[in-house]
Amino acid sequence: MSPTVTKIRNVSLILSWICLIAIIYELCFVPLIWLTPDLARDAISYSDSLVPVPLGDLQSLAGGQLALVFITLMVPSLVLVFGLWHLRKMFLCFARSAIFEHGTIRHLKVFSIALLSQTLLSPLAGTLTSLFVTITRPAGERTISIGLSNIEATSLFLGGLFLIISWVLGEAVTLHDENRSFV
Repeated sequence: MSPTVTKIRNVSLILSWICLIAIIYELCFVPLIWLTPDLARDAISYSDSLVPVPLGDLQSLAGGQLALVFITLMVPSLVLVFGLWHLRKMFLCFARSAIFEHGTIRHLKVFSIALLSQTLLSPLAGTLTSLFVTITRPAGERTISIGLSNIEATSLFLGGLFLIISWVLGEAVTLHDENRSFV
């Protein structure tokens, strides 16, 4: 086994664990907003794009309004979790030295589509969250917030890049399989 393949296997195994940690974090972040207000405030203080409305407004919600906002915030997170799961599976394939196989490339393709979807869903979820949080307020106090950040733009380009790379790699694997069948 070449030193490069050994590096690919070792780094892929580490990255698969990092993906698992990211999945757990992503699944826990939105519920954390309501369960531990101080920790949530500190966690989201660095970026308004994570939660598009003030934390106090979120924590004052009750009943159906709370459930609606919770579900709205969880949708992009669940899409990202789905993508990270496939990214983890791709890294595990790399760790088994299954590098140029259609299944491995499919995991990259699914991740890229999930990343693109999550990137497009996040601003929509933020807009709906601001609407759902303020819908019960008197006229004049209701707001709707629409925001795009550099993070979304970067994610959009990266998702597109990964999708193109997965298509190119898929074609390369197909050509490799065809060449092998002639020999």
